[in-house]
Amino acid sequence: MTHKKIIIIGASGHARVCLDILLAVGKKVMGFADDNQTLNGMFLNNYPILGKVSNVIFKFYKEDVDFFIAIGNNNDRHNVVNFLKENGIYCAINIIHPSAIISPQVSMGVGNFIGPGVIVNTNTKIGNHAIINTAASLDHDNLIKDFAQISPGCNLAGDVTIEEHAFLGTGAIVIPGKTIGIQSVIGAGAVVINDIPPESTAVGVPARIIKFRKTS
Repeated sequence: MTHKKIIIIGASGHARVCLDILLAVGKKVMGFADDNQTLNGMFLNNYPILGKVSNVIFKFYKEDVDFFIAIGNNNDRHNVVNFLKENGIYCAINIIHPSAIISPQVSMGVGNFIGPGVIVNTNTKIGNHAIINTAASLDHDNLIKDFAQISPGCNLAGDVTIEEHAFLGTGAIVIPGKTIGIQSVIGAGAVVINDIPPESTAVGVPARIIKFRKTS
């Protein structure tokens, strides 16, 4: 992980978890950026809200600073990444809790969040700006694509694919070899025994599709 000072983009509960992890691994945090103007000048867990996201980025990007996008909504997180890229700014860091167990055979992009107690087993591939939250477990040969989110306590068996922007609710289970489609949502506690098509919502045990929606 970088030795630069870090600004956390977002000021939600997820952002506070990111702060805790950064401090736990000895990183220097300058504060938070958030577009909620009512937060300006306030402090979050003793760290300042520095201002609106775009203003903070343009103020500090030429300094010895890294940005981490701590926004839970997958689409909003992607929008901030696009804004940074359009302005020639690259988010290069991952936040990984020291208690996470990650096989040395795992490959990972950048901008990812790996929470406390996470297990990621051999030959799993993680893209960019994904969230793998507290105590989730991923067995061998999983593929987690960009901007996906795996909530606390999820269990993924081997050879599972989570497509871009997919969201797995707390405690969801996916049996071996299944694919969760782009922009799909799996409800909390669901057990996925079939592939889930793109842009759908599935809930229950076993998981059943209850709606489709157009996200683009």
